[in-house]
Amino acid sequence: MANAQRTIVKKITLGVPVRKVTGAAAQAIGDLTDVDVTGLADKGILQYNINTGKFEVTTAPTGLTLSAGNF
Repeated sequence: MANAQRTIVKKITLGVPVRKVTGAAAQAIGDLTDVDVTGLADKGILQYNINTGKFEVTTAPTGLTLSAGNF
């Protein structure tokens, strides 16, 4: 161990894992100020609307071309 560096740990504290952050502003995507989930539907996606400055739910995106097969 010539010229080797050693790290000495003096204390390790174990605790209970956190399941959910409490007091945080956003607990769901709809809590974000720039997301409007009005009209949320199965197979809907979020698309940005430059006029409102928000991501909005749509099932028929406009101006978007997906070329990656079936999902």
